[in-house]
Amino acid sequence: MPHPHFLHVLKRRTWALGFFITLVCISTLLFSYIEKHTLFDSFYWTITVVSTVGFGDITPHTQIGKLLFIFDALSGINIYIYLITSWQASLTEARLERRLWKIAELETRGKLSNKNPQNQ
Repeated sequence: MPHPHFLHVLKRRTWALGFFITLVCISTLLFSYIEKHTLFDSFYWTITVVSTVGFGDITPHTQIGKLLFIFDALSGINIYIYLITSWQASLTEARLERRLWKIAELETRGKLSNKNPQNQ
């Protein structure tokens, strides 16, 4: 059975990925409807905005389209920050856990001496 912390992290990442996919789908449909672009152009626009690339070749012209742009840009930045930091935290935790297991293994084998100044 996987560790409960692993399941909790997996659940949070799944939620973030689900939010990202939902954001892209809804924004694509809304931009297509509001700005009268094709679905492909709207999908392209949504991905460039959410990923903060923003080429500028397709731009919103209505106030609602501009509000959608602001929402997508802010949401995209937050999702990327969350996914990157949670991924980095998982890598750091895994390294730390491996190191702690190695120390524990050395202690049980008697290869680690008690000459640590903090123990005296």
